[in-house]
Amino acid sequence: MGQDAAKKILVVDDDATNRLVVRVLMERRGYIVIEAPSGQEALDIPDLNGCDIILMDLSMPRMDGFETTKRMREENKISQSTPIFALTAHNARQNMEQCLDSGMNGILTKPFDSHRADQLLSLISSSTGDLPA
Repeated sequence: MGQDAAKKILVVDDDATNRLVVRVLMERRGYIVIEAPSGQEALDIPDLNGCDIILMDLSMPRMDGFETTKRMREENKISQSTPIFALTAHNARQNMEQCLDSGMNGILTKPFDSHRADQLLSLISSSTGDLPA
């Protein structure tokens, strides 16, 4: 990310409260937050390549986070280097393999709070991609 470029994060979650929490925490850290309440609505966003990071809920109706991520990657909706992190209340260890198979880079467990926001940004800046559950 260039220093002068606005940093954008896409939050895909069917729960409005979860999206609001992520929005507030990430806007405080200088990000522009784009929200999508479903996987299909995320895929319909015209310029997904403008996103620097994507946070993806795993459990959404109609199209879950695994399928949404897989389609984003396969349909070249985003750069292959754009990090996608699952944001889930489920057991991270059980979902890790499925997340990686779908094209995600790691998992953050809910609740998303200041600690998780800082952890995400630290991981992005260090480019390790390894997230503790």
